Amino acid sequence: MDLFRHLGHIALRVSDLDKSLSFYQKLGFREMTRLLNEQGEAWIVYLRINDHQYLELFPKGVKRPQTGPDMIGIFHICLTVGDIDKTFAELAKAGIQPSQPRSTNRGVDGNRGGWIEDPDGTQIEIMEMAPDCIQLKAIERLRTEAA
Repeated sequence: MDLFRHLGHIALRVSDLDKSLSFYQKLGFREMTRLLNEQGEAWIVYLRINDHQYLELFPKGVKRPQTGPDMIGIFHICLTVGDIDKTFAELAKAGIQPSQPRSTNRGVDGNRGGWIEDPDGTQIEIMEMAPDCIQLKAIERLRTEAA
């Protein structure tokens, strides 16, 4: 049963709205619109990822939740790209460096990946999906079973 069309948005509480806007705009996410509170301050800023997905930034975050490999909740955000080497070269030109050394090997899923972090330490995986990766094979299998 496929009820949902897309993951619509991800909402992040950020500590410094200007720093976060600068970072995400370097990733190519353009500001769509913003909602203001009664004092005329930004309450939510909407950034376009694509026509079906966007990022909501909520300013004035003051405390980061516990993090670690066993935390419950959102662990990271993943952005897919067509060419990971070109993407990281463009990120470097924009002043964004990998947050950990980038392997040239493919992961167990068959994909190539790397990591960056936003100004608040949110982990962002950059992934180049291989045409024969396990995720795409699984999607094809689900389509075949549904037919």
